Amino acid sequence: MMADRNDRNILSSWKEIATYLNCSVRTCTRWEEKYGLPIHRIDRERGTTVYAYKSELDRWIATKAKKRSQFLDIIPFRLNALKIVFLGFLITAVLLSLFFIPKIFIDRIPSDFHIENSTLYALNAEGKELWKFETGVENLSGDEYYKKYFQYRRTEEIEFRKSLLPHIIIKDLTNDGKPEIVFSIQTQDEFGEGELFCFDYKGNQLWKFTGGKVLKFGQKVISQDYRLYGFDVFDMNGDGNLEIAIISAHRIRFPTQLVILDSQGRKLGEYWNSGRLSDLQFMDLNEDGREEILVSGCNNEYKKGVLIVFDTAHINGSSPQTDEKSICKELKSGTEKYYILFPRTDVDILEAEVEAINIIDNLKNRRLSLLSLTSQILFELNYDLELEGITLSHAFRQKHKWARLEGKIKSEINEEYEQSLKEDLLYYDGNGWVSEPTMTAYWKNNHRNAPMNWYSPPDFLWEFFSFL
Repeated sequence: MMADRNDRNILSSWKEIATYLNCSVRTCTRWEEKYGLPIHRIDRERGTTVYAYKSELDRWIATKAKKRSQFLDIIPFRLNALKIVFLGFLITAVLLSLFFIPKIFIDRIPSDFHIENSTLYALNAEGKELWKFETGVENLSGDEYYKKYFQYRRTEEIEFRKSLLPHIIIKDLTNDGKPEIVFSIQTQDEFGEGELFCFDYKGNQLWKFTGGKVLKFGQKVISQDYRLYGFDVFDMNGDGNLEIAIISAHRIRFPTQLVILDSQGRKLGEYWNSGRLSDLQFMDLNEDGREEILVSGCNNEYKKGVLIVFDTAHINGSSPQTDEKSICKELKSGTEKYYILFPRTDVDILEAEVEAINIIDNLKNRRLSLLSLTSQILFELNYDLELEGITLSHAFRQKHKWARLEGKIKSEINEEYEQSLKEDLLYYDGNGWVSEPTMTAYWKNNHRNAPMNWYSPPDFLWEFFSFL
């Protein structure tokens, strides 16, 4: 059959032919060479002007399409099923990578947190949520409160300076290169508190600690309504794992519990004080390579501020008391190195029933600075726990001045006044109170020749050796 030779049927260049076939010029030349695409030339030599007839091209395509082995290579791109499948696969792969790659490469290490309603959210350094913990506590303290008590011990000065021990810490407790989150329940009305949780970096709960226990002091049974005043972490024995020191105080009554946990949440030591504890510090007082734990607060029986010093391997028992109401017969005598009572003044006696040591600061010249809560007097001790000096603050002097003018006190601030305060600093020696710096009898008798290494034997071994 003769081809239709009218002008509308003629394609007079490679470009027109390629456009008609919806492909490139290079594809047209390849089809001519390999599959016999009907192309005409004015001269038979290559490179001369070419033309083609639409009708011939249509018949050629129809004929070649019948051969499956050639079909996919010669039909236009928009109809090429293989290429469409490949393109679909490529698009799917891109979409999946956009979804999964951020999940794989996102920073999964928690370094911050957010509190909203009753939920703790763990965040990475960019503020992205990693996981959440639903406490179920409707009156949970808010984000602003927890931020003040985050990560490190600090002090706050509003009316009186006070210690802000952490309520949440994000640190590597187990020395595996990934941080844990330790989080205590703090509520707006102090009800429903007393629990400390530890999570791994993925949000799995590793352990939980509940503060306090039911004890009987004198004839009074003290319920387990405790709240966590705060906690801090430190490396107790130099093994790279961090231990947790917790202050847990009864909501209403006087007992306060000092607890040491290892990084797995196991209890290493427990001490009970008949009075509030408010601050703790870790210091190597005797330079043996191991830090002691220093805890400050008050003793309700003596109504005075206290400083208690412990060896980290020997934290047991209870504070030295004589009044039956302050003694729990279930508890043994304490294993503290030092128990120190601080003097009261005629000024703070007017304002408070009980005085307390509120802040412990470690100074650079191997000195300790201890601040009393009500009188705001600074006591400076050296690392041997000897009194180096007393500073009567401006606030104390003003209080003293007005109390004297109002006729409530008669004392004068002079050298004699300060000397009387120095003489009222008392140390418990195991039998009573003395004015000279001294360790407790328990420590002198059982640990005088204790080895200076990273770990001291437990107390029952010392008792056994002492018996022998």
